[in-house]
Amino acid sequence: MKRFLFSVVLLSGLGAGQAAQAQGSNMIHLISLGTRLGVRALAKDKQPVPVQPIDQATADKNAAANTAATIAAQPKELVLHRTPADQLPKKGADQITALEAQLEQCHAAMLATPGGIICTPEQRTAIQSAAVSVARARSNWDLQPYQQELAYYQAEDARRQQAAAAPAN
Repeated sequence: MKRFLFSVVLLSGLGAGQAAQAQGSNMIHLISLGTRLGVRALAKDKQPVPVQPIDQATADKNAAANTAATIAAQPKELVLHRTPADQLPKKGADQITALEAQLEQCHAAMLATPGGIICTPEQRTAIQSAAVSVARARSNWDLQPYQQELAYYQAEDARRQQAAAAPAN
């Protein structure tokens, strides 16, 4: 009789464990089913949007709006940052002077021609190369004023190009 009771208790314990395992398994199946259904619903909502052709007038209007937004995001005021010769650090002085000379050429071009190009693509490349040289020579040197000055020249170039193109339309 004791043997029988032990077997019943043992079997009931195993049954409870199996029931719990079955419930856990059912829960996993429900979760994975819900996940699959959710993914399918999201995929169904993301149908490709048909591409509509854009006429030239709309494309021009969009380009003008993008140019205006770019110009609006640029600095409004030109601030020249030039380091006096007596304040140049010994290490990197040549690189800093070269960068400032490149920016000075753009500044002179801006003042000399009120409607012309300020910085050619070659000059912008030279300025960026000079800035990299400064960063290599003096990793702690603040390049932000130079970047802001270049951004101002780029914005002014874009404004001038837009003003030159406006009468043609």
